[in-house]
Amino acid sequence: MFFQKHRFLYIHTPIVTTSDCEGAGEMFQVTTLISDAEKVEKELIKNPPPSEADIEAAKALVKEKGEAVTQIKSAKSGKAEISASVAELNKAKENLSRLEERSKLKPGIPQQNGKIDYSQDIFACQAFLTVSGQLQVETYAGAVSSVYTFGPTFRAEHSHTSRHLAEFWMVEPEIAFADLKVFCI
Repeated sequence: MFFQKHRFLYIHTPIVTTSDCEGAGEMFQVTTLISDAEKVEKELIKNPPPSEADIEAAKALVKEKGEAVTQIKSAKSGKAEISASVAELNKAKENLSRLEERSKLKPGIPQQNGKIDYSQDIFACQAFLTVSGQLQVETYAGAVSSVYTFGPTFRAEHSHTSRHLAEFWMVEPEIAFADLKVFCI
């Protein structure tokens, strides 16, 4: 009631963020890389990737089917025969494409230059559960002066005491260009 009485604007801040507000401690990471890697590993065990020989054989078949289409067209064959030959060529191309895609599958979390490649993650960068909405409300405070947020906060500290919570709700007011005497009760 205090914030509404003093004309504060409520700002809903994001729960998933790339910001480490306050350097408040360890953060819970939001990622799909681990589950994606597990799916790929299971898939590779169930259906191993194609060998180079498999890919070369598929390329040779595409070349053969392409030459067959060229011969049928130059022989001025009927539309049905040309269509059937083109369909076989397309099927061979699709098979080659699937084999080439499967050959790119690699087990484990994707890496680039020895570091985790977050560009392949759901947000295309490293993301976390918020430790504070402070950075977001500070920008709003600069624009509209009195703002606040009230939302969940997550801290990934390795402590199992009653003084360290992994999740709690926090109110965070921000005031810009203010005379604090106005807010005295």
